[in-house]
Amino acid sequence: MNKISIILLIGFAVVFSYSFKTLKVKGEISWKSADEAIASSVKDGKPIFIDVYTDWCGWCKILDKKTFQNSDVVDYVSDNYHAVKLNPEKDGSFQFKGKDYTNESFALSHDVNSYPAIIVIHPKGKEKVYVGYRDSKSFLEILKKYKRQVD
Repeated sequence: MNKISIILLIGFAVVFSYSFKTLKVKGEISWKSADEAIASSVKDGKPIFIDVYTDWCGWCKILDKKTFQNSDVVDYVSDNYHAVKLNPEKDGSFQFKGKDYTNESFALSHDVNSYPAIIVIHPKGKEKVYVGYRDSKSFLEILKKYKRQVD
């Protein structure tokens, strides 16, 4: 009886392990620092989207909970973009296109004066800013349209 229990336990473990690997678990956007995203973009040619937010912004929190948790958004961003969260009210600096920026100066250089804002950029391409909350459908439309323009 003991051998049968062990065999069943091993079989159950194998089946459970395989099922867990193939089960699509709700993922998250893989957020990078600005430096990491820029270096990756230069290397692989993917554009970058930057979520410009503040800690006190209610619509920013809704964007995080609804739009950025949507599985279609997570999948599309993972396959086609490098993602950055940038809070202009927090310390941080990076270099982009040969210029030094702080988080605040980068947001200001893109005329971001309300939140949330999405900046889509490519080191070799054009830059575009979208201000305000976007649901997952309109957010995906923005990313797909921009990607077509830089490809």
